[in-house]
Amino acid sequence: MLSVRLIRCFVAVADELSFTAAALRLNMAQPALTRSIKQLEEHLNARLLDRDTRNVRLTEIGHAFLKEARKALDQIARAEQVGREMARGQMGQIKIGYVTYIAQDFLAPLLKRFRMDRPNIRIELVNMGTEQQRAALVERTIDMGFMLGPFSVPGIATYQIREEQLVVVMPDDHRLAQKEAISASDLRGEQMVIGSESMWSVYRRILFSEFDRLGVSPRISQEAPTPSALFALVNAGMGLTIFPQAPSQYLTSHMVVRPFVMEQNKMSTVCAWNKLNTNPALSALLARLPGVTA
Repeated sequence: MLSVRLIRCFVAVADELSFTAAALRLNMAQPALTRSIKQLEEHLNARLLDRDTRNVRLTEIGHAFLKEARKALDQIARAEQVGREMARGQMGQIKIGYVTYIAQDFLAPLLKRFRMDRPNIRIELVNMGTEQQRAALVERTIDMGFMLGPFSVPGIATYQIREEQLVVVMPDDHRLAQKEAISASDLRGEQMVIGSESMWSVYRRILFSEFDRLGVSPRISQEAPTPSALFALVNAGMGLTIFPQAPSQYLTSHMVVRPFVMEQNKMSTVCAWNKLNTNPALSALLARLPGVTA
């Protein structure tokens, strides 16, 4: 196989058209350079240079080879740069799973700042439920996940981003709108809209456990995969919903928000990653979170 060293030797001679000048440029002895060019020509079974005691000239084959040799060295230099930048977390890619409700008010600002600092890192976002993210982290099909917590899975590290109180969101003319706080008992027989099982399974289990504790069967009238769809259904009078700290971007002037009283009255949001993941881009993003190291 043709070595990079031989290509560099040839390009130096072709640039300088002098073995003496090329040897100085390469910081090598001239006899060693001469042997390298001879080795290259023997490898190619072609004469690349015409030389005598005074002049060095490229042959027709030499001109053609030089063009491709320069391309090869440029590509090698690019590969070296990519390798170094990826090792420093300046280049590469990272795949991130997320639950929808965290996307706009936390994840989007975080990634905006990260992209300003690391513009050559490609970010792939995948909307996934909490359980799917946990499995994907174990299988290492995603690098990082933003999901409900807390949880404990061997080999997976977690970092709590925030805790939020659950709230009930309803139309302002709802019969419960005058109450200061609402419990599951208050919602007996009330129509509710809730996140779909495919994307909100863990959230639903946490929520429904409170209804079970009080012996209340939730009356689900509609399901939706995203917060925007849930709040649109509430606004349309299809029912009320229970949500972590209702984000203002989804609220309208015709909605009211009341605290939801439950045994576990706060919902934890965490980011998580596989401890064996050595992706430098992951380390770079984790460095954006205070007190976290990969």
